[in-house]
Amino acid sequence: MRKARIQQLPLAEATPDHPKAKELAKISEILDRNNSICDLVFQEIGTAGSETGANGMTAEQVLRAAIIKQIGNHSA
Repeated sequence: MRKARIQQLPLAEATPDHPKAKELAKISEILDRNNSICDLVFQEIGTAGSETGANGMTAEQVLRAAIIKQIGNHSA
């Protein structure tokens, strides 16, 4: 069953010299302060109440990965 969230590392802490480090840190701060954003993602992709399926990424991990993908202009 997919979980909504688990404790995550900040998006930018590991590479403070990265060109987008400040932007990622601010986004991470916003996500940490607004759990409702993650809750909306969980409503869309979660299978609340279901005990079947693989233990994949949490809704928060999906959200953070999507943000990185969008900011980095990555395709697929």
